[in-house]
Amino acid sequence: MSQLLYLLRHGQTDFNLQDKVQGSGHDTSLNETGKVQAQVFHRHYAGEPFDAFYCSLLQRSRQTLDPFLQDPFYQGIPLHARAGLNEFNWGIFEGHSFDAFNAVYRQLVVDWRAGKEDAAPPGGDSPATVAARMQPVVEELREGPYQRPLICLHGRALRLLLCLLTGKPSTSMDDFDHSNLCLYVLLRVGDLYEVIQSNDTTHLEGLQSGHARR
Repeated sequence: MSQLLYLLRHGQTDFNLQDKVQGSGHDTSLNETGKVQAQVFHRHYAGEPFDAFYCSLLQRSRQTLDPFLQDPFYQGIPLHARAGLNEFNWGIFEGHSFDAFNAVYRQLVVDWRAGKEDAAPPGGDSPATVAARMQPVVEELREGPYQRPLICLHGRALRLLLCLLTGKPSTSMDDFDHSNLCLYVLLRVGDLYEVIQSNDTTHLEGLQSGHARR
């Protein structure tokens, strides 16, 4: 059986709704909309033969998977929480309005596209730092026994993980769009993966999907 990876961005939080900077430095929880999004996603994909669940160490990631973890159909399916799936830390800008971060963030995106993998906000993470902690997760997915893992993580981290899995450089991060509760499905082809479903939110059935800026 060919391996498929299901990569899911977490549901909406109040920081998403209020356009506040939210990275690994703030362990925010899903808001009511985010919980509804998680339930809707579960209803759409319940019965899929997921054989493992992965999340970051941040609660909004775990909470997005809760409907599956509470579903008797998936009883006994393991959950793996991995620091390598944590969001970028945005340093001194965490918890503040995105307006205060906007100019710095835009310059970071320019630098990252130019291949400056060590560029980071003050006190925060660079793509090189995050890729280093992600690489063990990539190897675990590639070498492990699971054929249909559902993996929940975060916006910018999702973009970088997609680069690592598809063999693209980190300069391509912004080629991958995302929004709250979007789904990517990847098919393994040799040692790499091919995107066969991209930024899919059809399961949300018209619900507001949240911000996709970061």
